[in-house]
Amino acid sequence: MRLFIAIPIENRTQKLLQEKLEIAQSELDFDLKWVSGENLHLTLKFLGDTDEDKLSDIKKSMENTCSQYDNFNIYYEHYDAFPSTDYPKVLYFGLKNDKNLLIDLQNELENNLFNKGFEKEDRDYTPHLTFARTRKKTDMRQLKYDYQDFIKDNNIRILQKVNKISLIESQLYKDGPVYNELYSVNLK
Repeated sequence: MRLFIAIPIENRTQKLLQEKLEIAQSELDFDLKWVSGENLHLTLKFLGDTDEDKLSDIKKSMENTCSQYDNFNIYYEHYDAFPSTDYPKVLYFGLKNDKNLLIDLQNELENNLFNKGFEKEDRDYTPHLTFARTRKKTDMRQLKYDYQDFIKDNNIRILQKVNKISLIESQLYKDGPVYNELYSVNLK
């Protein structure tokens, strides 16, 4: 099973993000691989191919994590890219600087999973919501300039309520991934 743990996007927020995504699609006319609106999510931990017998450990780690946190809000506030806007391989909605609760939640989840035998991520967690990726054919030089102009001309301020985390199975198909929520845990 190909798994990840994420914060699902509630309907209202998803509609607002979808509108911003459609603007980006219309203005950035490149050969990009766009994330469909229904697949938008805020990843906390990518687990990858995971044996089914590890599901109980994952669920317990999620429960332990969520028992430590009350519901909270985050704000998508800007557009950005990995590794940078000078070389935009992954385009994403970035969060406001006061995202410490989200980072703490992710670190707690990471530690709980590590205690159950899962490997820790070797990079610092950067909260983001990916909306597009480049392809081999993408004109990176032109995308750089167009995306930087797009960022200057477009703003974003969208609220996301964080009230649960979900274990998601990702099934890969020719037309793109299909996500299936296997389990979710509410924050306290």
